[in-house]
Amino acid sequence: MIERQRRSDEATANAVARGVNILHVRNADLAQRYMEHKHVPLQVIHRVLTRPDLRRRLSPEQSISEAITPSPAGSSE
Repeated sequence: MIERQRRSDEATANAVARGVNILHVRNADLAQRYMEHKHVPLQVIHRVLTRPDLRRRLSPEQSISEAITPSPAGSSE
């Protein structure tokens, strides 16, 4: 299997984009739980968590969706 496959499932791609956002803002455990909840395949979750730098660029729609970064845990805004 090639490392970077073509996107064919928009829902999975969106879940991975959100998972990467959670990884950067919170931690790998929460990112993994979120992606598992969204039924992202385990091999994709593993690859994303261990090598987020290999992830494809966000689509324009995903960039807009992920532009708002959640506040860190415990924030009181």
